[in-house]
Amino acid sequence: MPDSPDRPLVDRRRLLIDGPFGSADLEPIRRQLDDECARWGVPPRTRSVLALVATELVANIVVHCDGDGRLQVAMYRGRLVCQAFDRGPGIPRSHRAGWRPPSPSAPSGRGLWLARVFSDRFAVDSSPLGTTVTAMIEVRPPGPPDDPLDETLDAYDDR
Repeated sequence: MPDSPDRPLVDRRRLLIDGPFGSADLEPIRRQLDDECARWGVPPRTRSVLALVATELVANIVVHCDGDGRLQVAMYRGRLVCQAFDRGPGIPRSHRAGWRPPSPSAPSGRGLWLARVFSDRFAVDSSPLGTTVTAMIEVRPPGPPDDPLDETLDAYDDR
């Protein structure tokens, strides 16, 4: 849809969840995101993608920043923009964060990679003052009935 001077840049649909976070908060955050996005009219498949991306980002805040951070999700011109903020030590070589899958034997390191893979756009801005990760997810209509992505997301939802 083309930009128009009559169209606002940001919808009024926005959800902000402040930490500190713990691992026990991941499921309630998934439910809160799902409920809010359902009210916004976001299709179930897109809500599942958002849940995966957002909880991986919050899990990183839990692991690397003792849970000190915040999560913001907003609708912006037909897109979900998910941002995770923290005041951790920063990510070395953040321009490379999440580009390569971790080794299958690695005990961790999948969070940013999964978030990047499932996002339509993804950016990491990091310094010694903290990190902001922005993931953009297009809000699309439901896919075809035999879409393999639906099976992948169903398996994630069953965790």
